[in-house]
Amino acid sequence: MSQEFDYDLVIIGAGVGGHGAALHAVSCGLKTAIIEAGDMGGTCVNRGCIPSKALLAASGRVREMRNAHHLKAMGIQVDNVNFDREGIAAHASNLVAKLRGDLTNSLTRLNVEVIRGWGKVVASQKISVTTPEGEKIITAKDVMISSGSIPFVPPGIEVDGKTVFTSDDAIKLETLPQWIAIIGSGYIGLEFSDVYTALGSEVTMIEFFDQLMPGFDTDIAKLAKRILI
Repeated sequence: MSQEFDYDLVIIGAGVGGHGAALHAVSCGLKTAIIEAGDMGGTCVNRGCIPSKALLAASGRVREMRNAHHLKAMGIQVDNVNFDREGIAAHASNLVAKLRGDLTNSLTRLNVEVIRGWGKVVASQKISVTTPEGEKIITAKDVMISSGSIPFVPPGIEVDGKTVFTSDDAIKLETLPQWIAIIGSGYIGLEFSDVYTALGSEVTMIEFFDQLMPGFDTDIAKLAKRILI
């Protein structure tokens, strides 16, 4: 590492992208730090891929066990299939906590310095980090911005986290509405439509374009339409 800088590489954002970059940087012999203001693991681990797949797995089991016609054809009879909403939510939450801990520990074992706070590039090769203790300045030969994304909320819609909420709130499965409208038929919207319908909610998809999954391969979109509608 050049003596001019505190680090060879500073990564802003400890999501899956930032984590992978840090592991690669260390393998190349670079002194590395990663800055994160929120939950380690970012969107994928905490509010995206991991909890959504956990909800899909659990709700999918409910759907399968309630398909009496299919089970009967195989000689299986299951009566009164019930589920605990809080238990399903806890299943996803516990998995998130474990993976978040594993991700953090993997960085620590490799001597990646984890800096908790808000990172901001203030000059060439200079980063300001706002922490509960105050602001500090660090320098790096290279800086990678891996800050992730947040759900898009259309103009004019006010999110209250209860009757109007984003996927970040839905992933907590705090309620199971009798009816829910989902704006957007991308893969995130379709995942939640699968979870909610499997657990008994009626779902209406609202899509600006004239097909499901706009921007995706048309064959995939057609398959999604055939399965879901």
